[in-house]
Amino acid sequence: MENKAEDVRILNDDARKTLEKTFKDLKNRITLEVYTKDGVNEPYNQLAVKFVSELMGISEKIVGRFYKMGDERSEKMGVTRSPTILIEPEKYRIRYTGAPAGEEGRSFIQTIVMASRGDSGLSPKGRKRLLDLRDRRAVQVFVTPACPYCPGEVATANASAIERPDMISSEVVESAENIDLAKQFNVGSVPQTVVNGKTINLGLQTEEMFIEGMITLIPHEVPTKRTMTDDLVGEFDLIIIGAGPAGLTAAIYAARSGLHAIMLEKSVPGGQVALTPLIENWPGMASIPGKQLVDMMVQHAKSYAHMHEGEEVTEIKVGKRIEAITPSGRYVADALLIATGATQRKMGVPGEDRLYGKGVSYCSTCDGFFYKGRDVAVVGGGNTAMTDAIHLNSLGCKVTIIHRRDGFRAEQRLLDNVAALKIPTMLNATVSEVRGDRNVESLAIKDSITGKESVLKTDAVFVAIGETPMSEIAASIGVEVDESGFIKVDSGMRTSIPRVYAAGDVIGGVRQIVTAVGSGSIAALTVFADLSSARSKKK
Repeated sequence: MENKAEDVRILNDDARKTLEKTFKDLKNRITLEVYTKDGVNEPYNQLAVKFVSELMGISEKIVGRFYKMGDERSEKMGVTRSPTILIEPEKYRIRYTGAPAGEEGRSFIQTIVMASRGDSGLSPKGRKRLLDLRDRRAVQVFVTPACPYCPGEVATANASAIERPDMISSEVVESAENIDLAKQFNVGSVPQTVVNGKTINLGLQTEEMFIEGMITLIPHEVPTKRTMTDDLVGEFDLIIIGAGPAGLTAAIYAARSGLHAIMLEKSVPGGQVALTPLIENWPGMASIPGKQLVDMMVQHAKSYAHMHEGEEVTEIKVGKRIEAITPSGRYVADALLIATGATQRKMGVPGEDRLYGKGVSYCSTCDGFFYKGRDVAVVGGGNTAMTDAIHLNSLGCKVTIIHRRDGFRAEQRLLDNVAALKIPTMLNATVSEVRGDRNVESLAIKDSITGKESVLKTDAVFVAIGETPMSEIAASIGVEVDESGFIKVDSGMRTSIPRVYAAGDVIGGVRQIVTAVGSGSIAALTVFADLSSARSKKK
């Protein structure tokens, strides 16, 4: 049954130009089947139809077919939710349950390209491991439009379905459009990956972890024996560990100085900036979403240097040259920059770990949607906590801010916004326990002055109490760190070990995007100067 989208464009000129370039890589024609039901998720139905229709207009290799649920085709394909989009359904079992809105538009386009090529793009190790799969796997990845980590998880799920179409199906579930299904699997944090009806992971996994969990059906399983190799991947002037603002900036400055650099990022690029709903102190921009700023930085850096995502450095060797060891092999260079950043600090109280993803969250951008109209608490007193509180309030959450001191340390503009919104606060208060059975139900609160305890009823707690430096890899080779674990550097970002440098949040100090960018540029220029000097002395 044919259906036409209304003549209202949802892709702007820039997006269309980008997609025109992307779709030049399409090899075979790709069929997208869109299923809708009148009166159900109507705005999303329209979005799905319009999106696919516009993609058809960009490339003649994209064929769209539009059906109504309840007809013969929908029953044959087992479509029960509106909207649903199937990608090349005669060959693969990949579906988007819900329109691919926001961040998920990226994974949708990526999947179209992979399916057109008939190539999953998985690593040789991933392909080999999937050959061991003997039983069918039905993968569901629950996402939200604002989650920056979700597309990475979805891409691996869809790639696996392309690699083993005989054994693996992949379903991307937009939680906002399928609330009942999200509740069925007790989704409170995304991405959440379910395989054969069993949750195997919360959060973004590396390709290796995803495939292992999918095959073994063991939640959060990290292989105890990782197959390592001594193969030389490549030789460089500079290895950059971490692709946050500091690492991205360093890559740009290093390449522009003539250095051959590579970035190794164990997760997704951007660091914590990607999780910031709105940034209002970036020079030249009155306000910009954190994810948008990160995307601009990433694209800029990638135009200068190679970036390997999902590749964790497990060991560093310092000798005549420096080696960074990953599961893929050895990267060798003359210098190393550690820009691993910092991670959200935990409260360290009973119930926090047990209820993570079930009301305990460290990302309001990712998980705030699930608590619209419900009671939530934000723990912290800095810029991040205030930004989270404002963001959650804008979603319709009933927010209470809890802070252990008698005053906040956030910027005055944020404090003014919080006051204008009349968001309740609890000062001189600490959380002593997170309570609940399957989900967060309340917080035990202790008055830090009187010692009196009370209970705050809440459906979620968003923790924003500072950061812990991710400096373990640096400490493992003897790099000097301070009492809090931040790496010590001089004015040129040199560490205590020659030819090893550090930049960004991992060095402490004022942890802001602009300072991370500044330290990244300084580090790259110092590396260039030091290597140039050393090489000239050898002549």
